[in-house]
Amino acid sequence: NTEPDAENPDNTGSDTPDEGTGAGTDADTGDGGSAPDNSDDNGQVTWTTVDTSYFDDALFIGDSRTVGLSEYGDLSNADFFATTGMSVYEVYDETVSVPSVGKVTLEQLLGSMTYGKVYIMLGINELGYYFDQTVEKYGQLVDYVREMQPNAVIYIQANLHVTKSRSDTDDIFNNKNIDKFNSAISEFANGSDIFYIDVNELFDDASGNLNQEYTSDNAHVLGKYYVVWCQWIREHVAA
Repeated sequence: NTEPDAENPDNTGSDTPDEGTGAGTDADTGDGGSAPDNSDDNGQVTWTTVDTSYFDDALFIGDSRTVGLSEYGDLSNADFFATTGMSVYEVYDETVSVPSVGKVTLEQLLGSMTYGKVYIMLGINELGYYFDQTVEKYGQLVDYVREMQPNAVIYIQANLHVTKSRSDTDDIFNNKNIDKFNSAISEFANGSDIFYIDVNELFDDASGNLNQEYTSDNAHVLGKYYVVWCQWIREHVAA
């Protein structure tokens, strides 16, 4: 089945995020073990700020937005398993070149490395699929990562919003659908070793859309903002 292409919203044919334009081509899990509960009495997670060394044993899994983090962010000590167009349906079949590791599948990577943190950002490209099936596939991925990396803290990352102009004119890739999916995957967090983080607070305008000043293609942030994004990630680590 051919699905809508969120990674290439304008069909420009570009394959990677652009430093000048920011344009890319994207548009009960875990048993928790005996991990401590990092939430307060109101169920709110307590965040702390870390330096970049925290990411020495981190893995980021994702689509073109995660490719952007790897290329323009400042977390080069982390590993990145990311490609333009990555989805929860294809993540097991993709072969990705991971620096210092080699060209590997996700199974090979998780089976040969030990990670203390795994960040997952997927879902925007799957908005044209059956919703419940995609949420189920996402949960299965979280379970799989937990099985392969039993001691890792997993961070489920919200999918970025698109601009108001894109959202208002797209029946599939709009912020209502993005919010619906983000809300569903946030339920996989358990407050102990699986956490949900939402960077949209950094890039949204007052109406909850991707701020037009941060993007040139209505879907990706400009290259210069990935460092800001990385700083935000460093400030949102479960205490």
